[in-house]
Amino acid sequence: MVQPLIAHLPKLFHLHSGQRARLLREQPIGSVIPDLLFGIWTGELPRCSGLNAVSRHILAWLSTQKAASTEEQLRDDLLLSQHAADSAVSTLKSLGALSRRDSGEVELCPEFEVIGSVRLIAIEMKLKKWREALAQAIEYRKFANEAYVVLDGSQVRMTGEVRDAFTANGIGLFLQRGGALEEEISAELMETAISVDRLFAVSKLVTSGPYCVA
Repeated sequence: MVQPLIAHLPKLFHLHSGQRARLLREQPIGSVIPDLLFGIWTGELPRCSGLNAVSRHILAWLSTQKAASTEEQLRDDLLLSQHAADSAVSTLKSLGALSRRDSGEVELCPEFEVIGSVRLIAIEMKLKKWREALAQAIEYRKFANEAYVVLDGSQVRMTGEVRDAFTANGIGLFLQRGGALEEEISAELMETAISVDRLFAVSKLVTSGPYCVA
């Protein structure tokens, strides 16, 4: 089932001229492992790999808040120990992700503000266990803009129950028959909030092999 789907991804998700895309297969993101994670973006992504959990937490927080009045405020708002916060801030400064003004304000550098603009599409593949696949895809919405399930069209019958369950949860559905894919239900596009899991997913896109350019 996988290879025909991979071949169709750029067309299925309308990869436009000038965009970049990368496919990850069975990569752990937080507590889940999507079968496929397809990322689409424009331009360069910042290199934010190799960060520990505290550094990613700070980076995710600043991606939303943009700045903290002081390093102490950053530490207090995120409930971090001084040692953990100081080490993480130092790492992020070395990476070029943070800058500190003369006033003491800590802010996110502009090149790291693009993480929210990456389109993340998570895909779960099953032969016919649609309830299990749907439950997993719902978890992917915590970090992905869209989540889809791909089922074997020769083993699954589209009923009102199936359609209503996917539509109610905003999960898209493809049925695959041989090398052909048919979109039965479109996924609801979500403006996913910046989170540690989303940041981790984007960091994997930066470092996981070649990308394709439309």
